[in-house]
Amino acid sequence: MSEPTTPVPPSAPRKPIDQLVEKTASEVRKQPVRSVVWAFFIGILLTVFPIGRVVGGVVSLAFALLRPVLLLLGAVKLCEEFEERRK
Repeated sequence: MSEPTTPVPPSAPRKPIDQLVEKTASEVRKQPVRSVVWAFFIGILLTVFPIGRVVGGVVSLAFALLRPVLLLLGAVKLCEEFEERRK
């Protein structure tokens, strides 16, 4: 089985990501020391800041609010049906 001779164009959603990666790589090549310092401090921040607990809290809150929101939406839809049948 032969390889395709024409390169496959990147998909549209990947284009901004590829541009961001290329821009970041060029900035790192221009200022490597600054990039290493930024990476170090961001790594320390991510280590100290409890990212897992924050994400877990947001997910817990979303699931806790999901049931009342669905109940409210169901009640609104039921009211709409009653109003439609009244007419």
